[in-house]
Amino acid sequence: ATTTATATTSDEAVGSSEGELSCGDVETSEGQDSGSRVADHELKEILLKKYSGYLSSLRKEFLKKRKKGKLPKDARLVLLDWWNTHYRWPYPTEEEKSKLAEMTGLDQKQINNWFINQRKRHWKPSEDMRFALMEGVSGGSSGATLYFDTGMIGPGTI
Repeated sequence: ATTTATATTSDEAVGSSEGELSCGDVETSEGQDSGSRVADHELKEILLKKYSGYLSSLRKEFLKKRKKGKLPKDARLVLLDWWNTHYRWPYPTEEEKSKLAEMTGLDQKQINNWFINQRKRHWKPSEDMRFALMEGVSGGSSGATLYFDTGMIGPGTI
């Protein structure tokens, strides 16, 4: 316990002397700061010279990725034409997607994303599903009854 008390006293003494010395240190550290700023600036110049080509290629790459654009008009028209023809069930098969990709010059991923976005923005599956299912049930000879939250649809209910 006495050692701790001695240490505390010595710390306090050091603290007060540090406080007196710190005034002088502030002036010196300001001088060092301006010197280090110059050194930092020189280092920055050296690094920029060394890596500027790499940095500019990275910048171009990031700008490409950020660039958003619409699909070409003729491609959109082809996709919209398919959409309007198959509005009640706008889920193209893999074969149809390949055909659309050939016709539009778009990637398979772009086709998939276009249909995902189009369905989210412009399709109400609950209503359209009912129409499609009613047509399928009344036109088909399966005689299957389908159950929904709103009731059942089938040969006996239509």
